[in-house]
Amino acid sequence: MADGKWIDGLTPTMSVAEAAREVLKSRMTIVRLALPEAVERAHETVEHVHQLRVGTRRAGAALRIFRDVLPGKVRQTAKKSLRVLRQAAGEARDWDVFILSLASAKPLASAAGKPSLDFLLGYALNERSAAQKHLERATLEIGPDFEEFCDHLVSSIQADRVGSLALSELATEQMGVLFAAFNAEVEADPAEPAELHQLRIQAKRVRYAMEVFVPCFAPPFREVLYTSIENLQEILGHLQDAVVSIDRFESLRERVKAMMPAEWHRLQSGVNGMIAAARRKIPTAKKQFQSWRTTWARQLSEHPLTS
Repeated sequence: MADGKWIDGLTPTMSVAEAAREVLKSRMTIVRLALPEAVERAHETVEHVHQLRVGTRRAGAALRIFRDVLPGKVRQTAKKSLRVLRQAAGEARDWDVFILSLASAKPLASAAGKPSLDFLLGYALNERSAAQKHLERATLEIGPDFEEFCDHLVSSIQADRVGSLALSELATEQMGVLFAAFNAEVEADPAEPAELHQLRIQAKRVRYAMEVFVPCFAPPFREVLYTSIENLQEILGHLQDAVVSIDRFESLRERVKAMMPAEWHRLQSGVNGMIAAARRKIPTAKKQFQSWRTTWARQLSEHPLTS
């Protein structure tokens, strides 16, 4: 199933209400189609859960973009449903990524690391199974009428709330605000992992809005600036993965030492090795971020945000 990154049929001159119908229909359809795949066929490929997670993020971004043409109650219901699904899919996705990472982890490849590999696989598979149960419960929480609600969301759009406002006008307004907030964080030169994680979150909001508004700007908006935002997300994603891994392995280490002290000598090589490997990734990602900042400043000077 395609991830629906770009939306066909959008033009700068179309009304905001018309664009909202196209975008929300596309974004909610992705979620609706991905949901049964992630719940019933997650064992076939990790992509099913991944598509659901990303789909809910893009749909949530669409709700923010077109909030002015949606009744408050309908928008809040949609927002809550997407949040429930996103959190459940996110938990399952995190464990999918963790399990996949074990196969290529150098600290677990040696004979000394083999006991840790076996232990971590068993531990992670148990957590992944629990996450799938959470995802199943999330589908029950949003109810069996989700498909009908998606149609209702689109039909509830109220054009009179924004008058004759064109998509290009909304794009200029919203992207100006988003870029200003994003660039302020970039210029602040964040260095701590928590600060960089916040920048990553801001980058996601910018990216998902750009996907909607791309028809309203010159080609470099998509070809240069959007690609650069994607690169930043990848850099900061690796950094955040390392931070999460350190926390996870350190917590697990303490629990194993407390609950299974006799087994710790068999597991310490692999677990400590994973912590050390994750720590080494952080300075590398920070250097990549600094290089990205330099490139981004040049790109903005060459391709200012103009419609």
